[in-house]
Amino acid sequence: MAATFARTDLAIHEQIVAELDWDARFDPAEIGIEVDDGVVTLRGTVSSYSKLRAAIDLVARTVGVRAVVDRLVVRSPMAQDDVSLATRARMALEMDSDVPNERIECIVRDGRLTLRGVVDHAYQRKAAENAVASLEGLQELESEIEIRGHTRSDIDIDHDLRDALKRRVAWADRIEHRVDNATVTLSGRVPTLADRLAAEDTAWRTRGVRHVLDHIIVTGA
Repeated sequence: MAATFARTDLAIHEQIVAELDWDARFDPAEIGIEVDDGVVTLRGTVSSYSKLRAAIDLVARTVGVRAVVDRLVVRSPMAQDDVSLATRARMALEMDSDVPNERIECIVRDGRLTLRGVVDHAYQRKAAENAVASLEGLQELESEIEIRGHTRSDIDIDHDLRDALKRRVAWADRIEHRVDNATVTLSGRVPTLADRLAAEDTAWRTRGVRHVLDHIIVTGA
């Protein structure tokens, strides 16, 4: 590996370690980090699937990271009970007003939950995944939910998203977006986490969007 990459990888590693140490959700000792040319591999055992997702999200947003390889294992302190997990997943879907729960099936086996069904919009699929992601006892989540809403052109999506961001996000002028084959990529720097979350939510809810990549950085100022 070239020396430039080595210095860059070291900086990335140090930043991730600092973030994990700062974030009260994590015990830094439970997650191993390897960085090679901007590709980060995570290893170790965490107590919940939601913590696994949070760790991946934290790393993916780190400046300089090109990709994340997930080798984390979930080992929940809660005893395995597929019937209980399926019941609680069903209830979580039914309680979320953004989820068309009658269109979604829950299949559970050995703590692994698979969601299947058809929805009209990307935000509905995202809402279904989020509704069950923090359930105790969940070892792995797989979403096979399909989006079969009306197809829109990237130009139309771009226009609607630009207007919506101006209406809904205080620092919209600091956010850049790109639409490619119904996938929205967000970037830029905003002062608060609330701004980033509002921008991501706006992108998910724009008609025709099928996926969102959020690369917005929260500066804190």
